[in-house]
Amino acid sequence: MHRKALISQIGPLIMLAAGLGFVFGAVATLDLGSFRRMGSGAFPLLVGGLLSLLAAIGLVQNLRAPMTTSKADPVAVLGVVGGVGSFAFFTPLLGVLPATAIAVFAIGSAIPGFRWPFRIALAVGVACGVWLIFVRGLGMPFVAIRGL
Repeated sequence: MHRKALISQIGPLIMLAAGLGFVFGAVATLDLGSFRRMGSGAFPLLVGGLLSLLAAIGLVQNLRAPMTTSKADPVAVLGVVGGVGSFAFFTPLLGVLPATAIAVFAIGSAIPGFRWPFRIALAVGVACGVWLIFVRGLGMPFVAIRGL
């Protein structure tokens, strides 16, 4: 196998390892529950299984025709890492909705040509979507905005 073909397999292999880690972790340590009353391990099991399936499909497709690799964009990497880090940092301090807006805004900052009004609108829109789906729709016990 050529070096470039081997490098193109690294991403799907990492995804496969992460997916299988979620699957085995959920099965080994969490309650799966039943189809009518899912336990705490059902969601990690389903997400890990889906991630593993998609990674396996990616591996097979890369074996047939290896994808081309390009250099990482440091601005995009910093935007995504900053978005995930800001969500983890600000959720306990401000609540899930402001943390979501800040994270989406940070990730949107890494997209070239994405203007400020659209970044703000996207951040507010995603935060509203999180509120509608998770807080109102599913009744998740999140602190939407700390202090309110």
